[in-house]
Amino acid sequence: MTDAQEPYLRNHSLRSFLFARAAAAQAGRRPDRDYDAEVMFLICVLHDMGLTERAATSQRFELDGADFAARFLGEHGITDRRVDTVWDGIALHTSYGFHQSPVFARRRPPEIMIAQDGIGIDLTGSPDQLPAGYAERVHAAYPRHGGARTLTDAIITQGLADPRKAPPMTLPGEILHQRHPEAPYATWDNILDTSGWDD
Repeated sequence: MTDAQEPYLRNHSLRSFLFARAAAAQAGRRPDRDYDAEVMFLICVLHDMGLTERAATSQRFELDGADFAARFLGEHGITDRRVDTVWDGIALHTSYGFHQSPVFARRRPPEIMIAQDGIGIDLTGSPDQLPAGYAERVHAAYPRHGGARTLTDAIITQGLADPRKAPPMTLPGEILHQRHPEAPYATWDNILDTSGWDD
């Protein structure tokens, strides 16, 4: 599926997997002992498919990516709980703080937290979170091509083209609102005002 991704996005997805695996190893977690490496890989490489033409609908990109991944896995004969794990990992990957909750970590499959750690390191982290020299080796193989800024521009492009892709109180909605405050954006009070309760 990475053929559907622009180089910046493909490299981000692959770096996310490599960074996730390295961070997990630093924490003493081993693939195929403490987590399913294939499931974690699928979360990482498919998590931003919603930013591609192949997967985009009118939903926010996280849900488009999660739905695409579930369809893709089903088409390849995977219909068990791994689909749910991949869907959850992708749909929740921009929900700040979820994977840091001890209850989330205890009750959800470890592949979600590990993948989200790697995704986070690649977007907003630093080389200090990885073994010495590791980030440089990964970047030599998978250059950033503008990295997080280019990804941010893709989210904004989608939101400007279809406001349903950047609803209020979501990461895409917040990014669009910050970069384009002139664009229509419903506040929490706007939403409450349209309810039928007159609160």
